[in-house]
Amino acid sequence: VTGMTCASCVNSIEGHIGSFDGAISISVDLMTAQATVRHYTHALPVADLCTAIEDMGYDAAVLSTKTLAPVSDATKADAKAILGESAVESWFNVEGMTCGSCVATITSLLNDLPGVEAADVQLLTAQAMVKHIPREIGVREIADALTDAGYPATPLDGADSSSAADPSTMALRNLEKHRRQAMLRFLWSLVFAIPMLIISMIIDMALPSSNPVAKAFHRKVFQKYSVSVICTFFIATATQFTLGLFFYKHAYKSLVRAKTANMDVLIALGTTAAYAGSIISVVLQQGAGEQFFETAVFLMTFVFLGRWLEAIAKGRTVGAVEALVKMQPDDALLVKPGVKDGADDFATISSRQIQLGDLLQVNNGMRVPCDGVIVRGNTEIDESLLTGESLPVAKGEGSAVTGGTLNLSQSVRMRATAINESSTLARIVKLVRDAQSSKPQIQEVADRVANRFVPLVVLASVLVFFVWLIIGATGNIKADWLASKLMGGLGGKLSHTDSMGHMDDAPPMKYPIFALLNAISVLVIACPCALGLAAPTAIMVGTGLAARMGILVKGGGATMEAASKIDIVAFDKTGTLTIGKPAVSDHFIDQSRAEAISGWLYAHIVEIESLSSHPLAAAICAYIREHMQSDSVRAQLLEHQELPGRGMQATVELPAEIAHALGWTGITTAHLLVGKEAWAKEEGCLMDVPMGTRAQWASSGYTSVAVALVPIGRSMRGKVVAAFALSDQVRPESREVVRQLKRRGIEVWMISGDQQAAANAIAVQLGIDHVMAGVLPDQKSETIRTLQRRGKSADDASESDFKEGQSRPFAKVAMVGDGINDAPALAQADVGIAVGSGTAAAMETAPALLMRPTLLSLLTLLDLSRIVFRRVKLNFVWASMYNVVCIPIAAGILYPAINRGLPPVIAGLLMIASSLTVMMSSLSLKLFREPK
Repeated sequence: VTGMTCASCVNSIEGHIGSFDGAISISVDLMTAQATVRHYTHALPVADLCTAIEDMGYDAAVLSTKTLAPVSDATKADAKAILGESAVESWFNVEGMTCGSCVATITSLLNDLPGVEAADVQLLTAQAMVKHIPREIGVREIADALTDAGYPATPLDGADSSSAADPSTMALRNLEKHRRQAMLRFLWSLVFAIPMLIISMIIDMALPSSNPVAKAFHRKVFQKYSVSVICTFFIATATQFTLGLFFYKHAYKSLVRAKTANMDVLIALGTTAAYAGSIISVVLQQGAGEQFFETAVFLMTFVFLGRWLEAIAKGRTVGAVEALVKMQPDDALLVKPGVKDGADDFATISSRQIQLGDLLQVNNGMRVPCDGVIVRGNTEIDESLLTGESLPVAKGEGSAVTGGTLNLSQSVRMRATAINESSTLARIVKLVRDAQSSKPQIQEVADRVANRFVPLVVLASVLVFFVWLIIGATGNIKADWLASKLMGGLGGKLSHTDSMGHMDDAPPMKYPIFALLNAISVLVIACPCALGLAAPTAIMVGTGLAARMGILVKGGGATMEAASKIDIVAFDKTGTLTIGKPAVSDHFIDQSRAEAISGWLYAHIVEIESLSSHPLAAAICAYIREHMQSDSVRAQLLEHQELPGRGMQATVELPAEIAHALGWTGITTAHLLVGKEAWAKEEGCLMDVPMGTRAQWASSGYTSVAVALVPIGRSMRGKVVAAFALSDQVRPESREVVRQLKRRGIEVWMISGDQQAAANAIAVQLGIDHVMAGVLPDQKSETIRTLQRRGKSADDASESDFKEGQSRPFAKVAMVGDGINDAPALAQADVGIAVGSGTAAAMETAPALLMRPTLLSLLTLLDLSRIVFRRVKLNFVWASMYNVVCIPIAAGILYPAINRGLPPVIAGLLMIASSLTVMMSSLSLKLFREPK
């Protein structure tokens, strides 16, 4: 690039070219007048680069090009992502949602937008996740579409450096904002409800007619209307056109813009009918008619009270996410080495300003600001909120620490290795958030019901009104029914005043008013909210509890639903049922020559095995150092090499006494072999290990490592002078976990790539009856599929277990593994469960992750899933039965039997109680305790 004169030219070229679609990075060197650009040729050809630089007024020519990676499908996919042609996930804050009907409406609206592939709307957190193609529709267009439909939406900008950009943080803020708004609306409603209560319930109904206050309020003005009626009218009017505007606005947006109906529509219709009906009744009958202005006021007050209590309960359901978010400290202590007279200086910075490689100080009592490695000091770290483990963990130099954990002991210095969204805490928060937004199958059914619920209720209310009109017109409404409705179902006697202010018995209620009150009761008692909250609240509490106990349920409700029905648990062996680190279980050395050669031999074994990275070599070295005396002998290897698939070989000098003990007088050098027994046989070595010992090791599933010496310079056969039997150590809790699974009626299988003898030996120790050994990695997923098709007995099956065309139900299979070779099986299983010490591939694939280093968390996961989904079903039964039972009662079906019905005010209270009951039912899951 020629024509550059200063750093400004460099910056302008880097800024301009770096902004192109397809540009990965650009580096411009002013001194050499050259630029190096890394780019996707699929999206940004070389010729276009030259043209762009020349358009800026510089001369450009290509010196060389080099393909760093072929244009594979993955590269093309990256280029498509840069060009906005592949789908991305965007999060939005959505205001105005009140019930499951709103969720269904917004989900349907989003899915109908061009370029939107999927949408997930969360009522509890007031957020929506939209998977869309940016080139076809952007976040601004999505937000505008939601706002136009009556649900104001704002995108969460992931590029924002503030914590406000984090969806979990925003969700917590949304809940807190919603709680404050609901509380303020309820408190404002009390300003109108309390005077209305005093006038309509105390003065009009409780005070005797001789009371001066009652006389004053029952005195008529304008020759028609009592002071009481006028006061209640003005209170109801003020309420209807101040607080009622909230319901009118949301009902209008729902009906006109979103073309659907939600809970606000029911409330608006009910309060408007009560308010307008009272006015019509009083005006047409010139003050002598029935008035029920208090119904509209009390209904709004109860609704606002219910929404305030719901907001409080919702905040508690996301307590686990809130606790995780609050673990992230706001500030960090940055170390600036040697800036003040050679002494270190410190600066307090925002935790979001930390850069990779920063040196940070973490003092006693501070939270670790990000993931990193300790470079100075020793301390103890509390990791309980991440792993559920209550005991502090000792950390020293070289130990990894996780952001958000608490330093309990000494000050340490650490080097940042993962920051912001890449940190463990951020990923856990994201996983928990995604899990809580995942919907089980039962919730999808509820959403469809909620979407049609409100129109059906409105239709039922209209039908009830006309049915009672017909019944009243035919004279079949009893006077007792009218009186009970007039009294709000409370019994007693209502009076009215004549023109002089004297009170006498009230005339019977007109049957059109009776029909209207029954219709209003139907409107306000119906509650789609309870249906919409039945599953999300329980799942949110359940996944939050799991996170607190060291279990990440990435698949959320769908995973917990499957885990609640598990029939078979299949375990990988190595690293899952076992620790995954081999240890020496037995060893052999010929006792006739042990005293002469053992010290020299063990010293040389340690020397040669310490040069290998094989886990068996490390186990042998550890065993000898712990149990044998080898330090007194100085080992020296003349040369050595590692033979893959065989073992280690070295040339050693043989002391005279060692050669004599072996019967090799005159031999001074030999090859020392440590490796497979078959390798020693190939070298023609004589086996000193008794046949019975080898047979016992084989039956126990041990791995045998032979130690042989082969003389150099003589045509003599070598000898296997020692041998070690190694085995993977069983986890101490594995046997108890297997026993508990069997007690729960779950079939336990072991799937291993090891030899049959080794797998059987572990199975016998643990009490596992079903073993599949010698299974290759690519065969594990097919094995899981076989177990699923194998099914379960029809006696244990439910209708949902049968697939179309199947005579035998499919079994629900959980796979527990840790290795990269387990990833396909984890994906195939109904529930894939990875242990936290496993590989990244396994943890990425599995929808559930056990963070603690124990299999006991598996029992916790299965028990918690069963309890959560029992609670979900209970919530749905309650919400469904509530509507099925209460709507007919509100319609007046009990009048012929007990001469009583549900007045609108009581119906409103029951509506609130239904949602709160569901919320409290879900919150009671917090009483769950891990199985002992």
